[in-house]
Amino acid sequence: MEWLNDLKEKYSRRRIRNLDRTKEYPRDFVDLESARKVGLIINVGQHSEGDLTQILNYAQALLKRGKNLFVIELNFDKKSESQLSKRFPKVTFINPSKLNWLEYPTPQIEQEVQAVELDILLDFDDSEHMTSRYLCSMARAKTRTGVHREGFESCYELMITREEATEVKTMIKEFDYFLNMIDNGKKEKVQS
Repeated sequence: MEWLNDLKEKYSRRRIRNLDRTKEYPRDFVDLESARKVGLIINVGQHSEGDLTQILNYAQALLKRGKNLFVIELNFDKKSESQLSKRFPKVTFINPSKLNWLEYPTPQIEQEVQAVELDILLDFDDSEHMTSRYLCSMARAKTRTGVHREGFESCYELMITREEATEVKTMIKEFDYFLNMIDNGKKEKVQS
């Protein structure tokens, strides 16, 4: 069965790369301070309880900063139910019943995700599943951030590397740090 997984991954790499090339939606670097609409992709089954709490605290902090949040909750357990729909106003829940054999969302979920225009999309899923990378490629987000995966560089404008031992807390700090470094020409240029 490993050959099937290899085939799925190779196909997904090509599909995602081609999907991103055909997008008419403009990509840009948007800093976190000026972003109004922020999306989060959270795989609740991947993270420990403590890590999930840190991600949710970060999301609450974004809400307090006046950001409109759009949360995409992933859970790859067959009979799972949404854990985040009561905590956030706009949650799209995806479990295996809403995925095809390549782990791509159903057309209804795709339309739901594409209907939301985002300034920044933060991908907290660094699992082997293709779902979050596919969502990043087809989402209408100006700046997409995530964990670096070989062959999926076209999914993101900003990637961080994450070692297995790296805590989610560090990942959040790096996302926040680099997204706040983006200038977007707001600073006055000194004329010489």
